[in-house]
Amino acid sequence: MTNAAIKKIFCYLFIPALLSAWGVHADQPLEQAVSANPTLSVIAQAPDFTLSDPAGKPVTLSEYQGKVVLLAFVFTTCKGVCPLISMQMAALQAGLKREGLFGTKVNMLSVTVDPNTDTAEVLAKYAAKFNAEGIGWHFLRESPEKLDPVLKSYDEWTKLLPKGDLDHPARVYLIDQQGNMREIYSLAFFNEQQALLDIKALLP
Repeated sequence: MTNAAIKKIFCYLFIPALLSAWGVHADQPLEQAVSANPTLSVIAQAPDFTLSDPAGKPVTLSEYQGKVVLLAFVFTTCKGVCPLISMQMAALQAGLKREGLFGTKVNMLSVTVDPNTDTAEVLAKYAAKFNAEGIGWHFLRESPEKLDPVLKSYDEWTKLLPKGDLDHPARVYLIDQQGNMREIYSLAFFNEQQALLDIKALLP
């Protein structure tokens, strides 16, 4: 792994924790500059997986090789971070459609981290809430036993908070046509405008 990749992982995994310690919370996105010329170093190979959409259809990450993929981890009962990420991805869906890229050169995947609550029916309703179009945006789940190795491979975890809510790392991964992670966004560093520019930078 290159030094640039290590620095990028540090920035997107540890800076949000520092921001929280300073009183900047995950449900308070920062105003940020948009870079028209992003530097997107290869971070690591994205772990492959096969999960199911709400209709029970298997979806395998490696089947999207040749396309750019945006991968998010969410859960439907989340009251802060997840809805904001899903709203931004909905806006990105609209932008990709305008560019003629949605479902043809770019796909989006949202994986639940709470499969016990997020049944197929619940996840389908959540996807509809954000107008997710199946041609290019899939919401995915599996049984806890099958999902757990996938979450661990992306260093995703869940923690039950005192009031009964779940905490988890709010990350979105940008994966290139060869299956390489090229960006790891946290909510504090993610917006649909930058994501669209980053995606277009990876396309020929």
